[in-house]
Amino acid sequence: MEFLAEGRCAVDKSKMIWRKNLIKTLTLGVFLFLLSFTFEPYNQGQLALVLMLFIGVLSLTVLTGASGQISLGQGALMAIGGYGSAILIVNQNFPIWAALIGSIIVAFVSGLILGVIAARLSGPYLAGTTLVIALAIPTIANRFESVLAGNIGFIVDFKSPPAWVTSIFGELGYEHWQLIATLPFAALTFFFISNILKSRSGRSWKALRDNETAASLLGLKISHTKVLVFAVSSAFAGLAGALYGLRGIVGPSVYAVSLSLSLLTAAILGGVRSIFGALLGSVIIVFLPDWIHDV
Repeated sequence: MEFLAEGRCAVDKSKMIWRKNLIKTLTLGVFLFLLSFTFEPYNQGQLALVLMLFIGVLSLTVLTGASGQISLGQGALMAIGGYGSAILIVNQNFPIWAALIGSIIVAFVSGLILGVIAARLSGPYLAGTTLVIALAIPTIANRFESVLAGNIGFIVDFKSPPAWVTSIFGELGYEHWQLIATLPFAALTFFFISNILKSRSGRSWKALRDNETAASLLGLKISHTKVLVFAVSSAFAGLAGALYGLRGIVGPSVYAVSLSLSLLTAAILGGVRSIFGALLGSVIIVFLPDWIHDV
């Protein structure tokens, strides 16, 4: 009976966490949605960019903040998602929503493969390896030009909003549509990561971050956990990269090393272990240049 009571208590606690995170997600989503109508087109484009980078920074919150694995090449994982979605859209005529799902799957599988390598590395060795991957993007794009379109890249965008959207919200500018199309994906990412980090898996990832030896003695499979975390982080980075590429082009110049450094900067500014900090850091790196200019 005591065991059943403890199990029921755990289930109730899990449901409460889900409800709280759902309320937070809906509140944030509604706030940003309403805020978008008060912005000019230029600022709407900036806010859309914030949400895209927010997803990418959240992938670092999972990888570095939760499990302690350092990555200097998260932009490369974004590129995997961006190229995956672009190929599906341009060559296979996939609708955008299906291509975005495809980008998550492609990035997740790639993360599993790269995670096997990452599991054997730590600290500066892992950081250096991920940086090399990011630096290799132009070479890979040119080496497989027939598939990846070389330096030119793929021309893709969000296209025009569907009729049912304009029937509800009226005519939308391109920047506003870009923002509204990105917002649901950012909200879902926020919701899922908020729950993952509070789950049993999230707690095991934090144990890995704090002390690998102690986590191993408690029965945690270190290598398997590292691979899983890397794959989950890659999936979210792939989604961010696909949305980022839909701003107009998917090519080597879009996923430069500076993108990886920008994500890491945003994560540090907001607090690498903080979910809301990921949003704050994304806002800072996007809006700060204009704020400085206006001073």
